[in-house]
Amino acid sequence: MFRAKKGKVVMSLLLASALLVTACGGKSGEAQDPKGNASADTKEISLLRPSWNNLRPASSELWMWQEYEKMSGIKVKWEELTDIGEKKNVILTRGDLPDAFYQVDWSNGELLKYGQQGLFLPLEELIKEHAPNLQKYLEENEDVRKGLTSADGHIYATPYIDPYPEGNRTIRLWINKKWLDNLGMEVPKTTAELEEALMAFVTKDPNGNGVNDEQGWYMPSGSLGWTFEQMMMGSFGIGNGGRKALGNFIYVDDNDEIQLTITADGYKELLKYENRMYKNGAINKQAFSGVDYDKWTADAAKDTVGAWNWAAIDYIGESIKDDFVAINVLAGPDGDTASLTDSQVAGASSLVVTKDAKDPGAILKWVDYFYSEEGSVFGYLGKEGVTYNVEDGKKVYIDEILNYKDGIGLGAFQYVDNVYGGYFPYIELSPEVRAAAGRKEAPVYTDLTEETLPSVMLPDLPATIQEANESSSIIADVGNYVGQMRVEFVTGTKDIDKEWDNYIAQLKKMGSDKYLEIKQTQYKRYKES
Repeated sequence: MFRAKKGKVVMSLLLASALLVTACGGKSGEAQDPKGNASADTKEISLLRPSWNNLRPASSELWMWQEYEKMSGIKVKWEELTDIGEKKNVILTRGDLPDAFYQVDWSNGELLKYGQQGLFLPLEELIKEHAPNLQKYLEENEDVRKGLTSADGHIYATPYIDPYPEGNRTIRLWINKKWLDNLGMEVPKTTAELEEALMAFVTKDPNGNGVNDEQGWYMPSGSLGWTFEQMMMGSFGIGNGGRKALGNFIYVDDNDEIQLTITADGYKELLKYENRMYKNGAINKQAFSGVDYDKWTADAAKDTVGAWNWAAIDYIGESIKDDFVAINVLAGPDGDTASLTDSQVAGASSLVVTKDAKDPGAILKWVDYFYSEEGSVFGYLGKEGVTYNVEDGKKVYIDEILNYKDGIGLGAFQYVDNVYGGYFPYIELSPEVRAAAGRKEAPVYTDLTEETLPSVMLPDLPATIQEANESSSIIADVGNYVGQMRVEFVTGTKDIDKEWDNYIAQLKKMGSDKYLEIKQTQYKRYKES
């Protein structure tokens, strides 16, 4: 089964270093080896993080953090806030900052801005000295190191790393296999075959109830542009660069140059493809308004959904999910393919150390354990005999987790932290290990290979403060305009061929050329870093 692109180190290769290098170690009065006993002189660090207390015990009461305090000899004073995205910048004006921000999403521009203001500490030397597991990973995975390095050459945060594109790094198309079987159709491999299948779904009563209630592609309103459309960009020759690039309206062309997706000929053809399917009912007529998540899942439970996009099948609900199979790539009109896959730097700001940290080295030692395989297992699964048992060589959650009323994921979240919400500072476990924890088998995606992955998967490209200021003002207007025009082009309110030149001209007035120039400069700097 496919694991990761060549040159990347996956979890199995970290085991040797994890056995040799532990997260915390030192003399009396310092944090001890996580596998040893806590020091009599326990250090204390303060961490501020998002609150998940509506879903699980407070961090100070969570089994994992209580256990890790014993293992590491470091006591964490947790501060947990709701709506932290709205409050994080205000927090920086407080007299005393926490030692570090944990699981808080800071943009590259914010990391650089506050780093240069002295509020966030540069970490590259601290990582070399105090975080050998993470340092080894950065040395062996150049794309991760580059993705973390700001425009001034400093690293201001430790990452959330996911080396496995077959997991949550890829957004795929899920199509109703039961309906295909009922109609005697094969799983589509091309955009033309998908269109044919979705048209059959809405015209031939594949659920067999005698009512014309079937939908083709159908998701909560507003999802089309960043799920279906972004996946299809790979089929129309503008998908190279990965999910983060496409989210920033850019791709990498055949000459290794940055280009804009939203002005490309391939995007025009993709909009015409969407318009044709929308007009014929193969894309749900409420793609842009009127359907929330609850309505969508309720409709799905009635066997009325033909296709949709997401990383994992569970999103659609337990009662219907087994009717769907995944498609990672579809060959476009010119044979192009590229999956909608993200950089393995899934989060670039998972742990940020502030100017008020009393012992930054202790914080880096504390977090480094989670960049070993042993630490990754501990963060997601806990400890053998406590939160999981080994069955036939596989780590399986205890019955209290497996039988939790709200599902296995939230059941595990009552004990361990790194299973919900993302952005944890650690290296994700393989899909096989995570599936086995719930006594499940990981899905196998035969169409997700070296050849179908984007040849380049960019992180958010590091920006100077000036670049961040310039591009943010441009992209706010451009993003709103592109979203508005998508609705009009796809629904047919405006004719794509007749209006395309006006659309391009308006983007230029808004600064699209300047935005492209900034992104090209950032890509050049990224490659040279």
